[in-house]
Amino acid sequence: MRIRKTSEKDKLQRVALRAQLWPRAELDQLRSEVDKMLEDADWGIFTAEHERKMVGLVECSVRDKAPGCHTNKIGYIEGWFIIPRFRNQGVGARLVESGERWAEEKGCVEMACDTTSQYPLSPDAHKALGYQEVKRKFYYRKSLSWEPQSNPRL
Repeated sequence: MRIRKTSEKDKLQRVALRAQLWPRAELDQLRSEVDKMLEDADWGIFTAEHERKMVGLVECSVRDKAPGCHTNKIGYIEGWFIIPRFRNQGVGARLVESGERWAEEKGCVEMACDTTSQYPLSPDAHKALGYQEVKRKFYYRKSLSWEPQSNPRL
């Protein structure tokens, strides 16, 4: 398994992996984003490669704020994906470590990320790498009735 900086020749495979991570996204949008990341030094994008095939990716940026962070230059994991058969083998950890080193080289002393309920494995994966939960998403619940609402303008 080899972890390396992503290059122009990885574009097609990268878009295919990103489509698995974000299946509702348009392929043109995913392609355009990859093009921008490859041209922009403010993106740290890394590839996990096995037998010349891309099996994982991490995409990191630098943000000026993130929940729970105390500085204004924060490394941020924007996307992280490993093909299922390569999970739980340390591939994800090595990818994230590459992103963290990149962020440190950019002058960051904190790293952050977020996730949603769409990725149920993600919270445990982040915690396993030493990330701490700093903010929970809010979920709302409402009992339904057939009575008209008291304030229909809301």
